[in-house]
Amino acid sequence: MNYQALKSMIENLIKTYKCPECKSSVTEENIDIVWAAWANVNIDVECPKCKKHSMIKSQIIQMNINSIEGLRNSIQNIKNLKSSIKHGINDSEITNLSKDLKSEHINVSDLFEK
Repeated sequence: MNYQALKSMIENLIKTYKCPECKSSVTEENIDIVWAAWANVNIDVECPKCKKHSMIKSQIIQMNINSIEGLRNSIQNIKNLKSSIKHGINDSEITNLSKDLKSEHINVSDLFEK
């Protein structure tokens, strides 16, 4: 197991973990590495306030930083595409469709040609 990856995971755990019972934060003193082998790690976290124990099971992986930038760009492209897509139909389109459907001489293909 890579020491830097484990250290980074523990630092992130300290920054982000909130006790599920009382929402308290933890420090290094509240974290015990119970088991670690290869890329797997089991961590016991004890809340300093309510003393509740939580078991965290994790895997540490190493990634190429360049691929993360590519993923970030792909996510941004998807967000941009999503914001450009028109969502739903408006009231006037529903009203017009209703009028068209009530017409006596309407063909299904006429609905798609408008």
